[in-house]
Amino acid sequence: MADLYIYRKLVRRHWYGKFRLRSRFVILLVLALVAAAVFIAVDLAGNETSKPQTSVTKNVQISGNINTFQTDYFSFKDTGKWVLSQQESTTTKFVYFKFRGVQPQHQLVIYVNEEPIPLYLASSRVLPVRIVNNNALDITNVYGPCGSLYKPGELRQVKVVTIEGANMLCDPDTPQYSVTLAEVNGDWQLALQRRGGTPATYVITYRDQTLNPGPEAILRIAESFKSL
Repeated sequence: MADLYIYRKLVRRHWYGKFRLRSRFVILLVLALVAAAVFIAVDLAGNETSKPQTSVTKNVQISGNINTFQTDYFSFKDTGKWVLSQQESTTTKFVYFKFRGVQPQHQLVIYVNEEPIPLYLASSRVLPVRIVNNNALDITNVYGPCGSLYKPGELRQVKVVTIEGANMLCDPDTPQYSVTLAEVNGDWQLALQRRGGTPATYVITYRDQTLNPGPEAILRIAESFKSL
């Protein structure tokens, strides 16, 4: 009986047995981690294929709906839609309006080889420009109102004043936001060249009749203006 008891007595496992047990545990753990990784990868791949395909990344410049307006004599660009008034335009005078509903909000008048009378030429502000390549304009900024140049007590009549080196015909008391383009070291008669080198003189005036007038439109127009 004693021998049987001793034969069946539990003894401590050998170190090799412990090693095998730990090895099995590590293997099972690694297999579980690999299975989890494979599951996650397959799930992500399935999600990606279910999404719409995207195109190659491109740099896109938002132009703000810039449109080009062109005649035989010139072209310019601006946002929105300028409408040429057939009733007020002639072969040398081009009158554009930009509407909000049925109400005109902006007016652009471009004279070709014609100088308007002072009533239509006088304005409250000036945009000094420089002529580039004989057919385009390098713009600065809109300055004014020109009435601030009149001295105290001076008769506030329409007259030529100089702002930033550009001569303009100033209407000191007009409430309108009106702008005339004028060449630096010159005046409102912009001497450009058309195709083939034919000379042409342009006079450009602008009026903003909105409640919050500003220079944005005329700056875009002047910067993009070209004689044709």
